[in-house]
Amino acid sequence: MKSVYFLFLSVALILANLTPFDASPLEKRWNKPCCPVSRCVFTQGDIPAVAPPGFAGNTFNGYLQFVQSPRPTLQIDGIINIFGTVNGPIEGVYDVHVADCSTANTTTPGDPAILDLDFASFNQPIFSASTVSIADIQNQCCFVVDEFSTNERILGIAPVIPVVDCANITSSPVPTVTAGPSNPSSSP
Repeated sequence: MKSVYFLFLSVALILANLTPFDASPLEKRWNKPCCPVSRCVFTQGDIPAVAPPGFAGNTFNGYLQFVQSPRPTLQIDGIINIFGTVNGPIEGVYDVHVADCSTANTTTPGDPAILDLDFASFNQPIFSASTVSIADIQNQCCFVVDEFSTNERILGIAPVIPVVDCANITSSPVPTVTAGPSNPSSSP
């Protein structure tokens, strides 16, 4: 049995193409020095400066994170930890929107939405349409709104805050390392 195994392995190695792997399809396609990242952070009990008068504070902990990818697609992930909810679509229960912060003072907070995440499932990565960029959501707010009440009630509101701002980052070459003695003065 061992001889059959070694024979099979020998034939496989002989027939294998042992030429170097061609990495040309892995070429760099993102011509910018970084990917911008922004985040909305919901802290239970926190009352953000953008909150409407009478807002009692965020009712849950969680975050939404936005990363501008090279494709160009705005990639979104996050955790909305509202007690009693289940993973999966939240349509019909909560509005999860990114919208102008001033909508917090209206009867329909978070509307009209720049990003509508009502159909998003928060147990997997969320990808937005390629028509929205991270620049479109800067200086906006993330809203989680209860639709069941007669007057829509804000459960959470958080401003979109840049985490990685690429405006001031410049590309720098990778330093080269040369072989040689680590301490030249100790050479004979």
